[in-house]
Amino acid sequence: MTLDAHDKLLETVLQEYKILTEYERLQSEDLGGVYVTPSYENPFLWFGVIFVRDGMYKNGVFRFTVSLPSRFPNDSSVPVVTFQSEVFHPLISPTNGVLDLTDAFPKWRSGENHVWQILKFVQFILQNLDDHTIQTTQIANNDAYELLLERRSEFLQRIECCIEDSQKKLYDLPATPDRNYICFDRFNPDVHGPVLESMKQNKPVEVSTPPSSGMSWVRHGLYQPLSK
Repeated sequence: MTLDAHDKLLETVLQEYKILTEYERLQSEDLGGVYVTPSYENPFLWFGVIFVRDGMYKNGVFRFTVSLPSRFPNDSSVPVVTFQSEVFHPLISPTNGVLDLTDAFPKWRSGENHVWQILKFVQFILQNLDDHTIQTTQIANNDAYELLLERRSEFLQRIECCIEDSQKKLYDLPATPDRNYICFDRFNPDVHGPVLESMKQNKPVEVSTPPSSGMSWVRHGLYQPLSK
């Protein structure tokens, strides 16, 4: 191995270590209802899903990805959040699903900015849209912005369609298989029923079969997982 090759390998290892450290950091943050995991194939791509618990988008289950810059975290480029299904929102592009992050992150500051802050922002703009002042320069969906301001009932109808669509796609598999993709099983009374009853009674339960991948199941009749 040449010196240049050795240096590149060392740089790659150090960078992946920094990404792992970034992922471990967000585990200690209060991100109830938000789940992310790095791709098994590509550490610069993270899979995410948010179970919206409050606000206009309540009960929506929206999948998204977080794409990290090639030199993350030593890069001024801001990570890119892309929603996998339509989310009718002024800050989310209707053509490619990309969320405009310039309000909170005009430039990435290594050591100061972290992915968990981006996830907090995602959570906030979905659960507290009325509390967020949207700058006209940051609007990614003009139709959503105009309806929000001028025809709120129509805006809420469009959101409801997105919520229903997101729930239907909850169990979809990824277009490109990845062992770290966050998957959900449909509720099975025989398998998950005893676990649910035990949780209701606040009793520990032994699980004889491990989850297939990612989160194992979603509470029957409610679109929220049973952990965080």
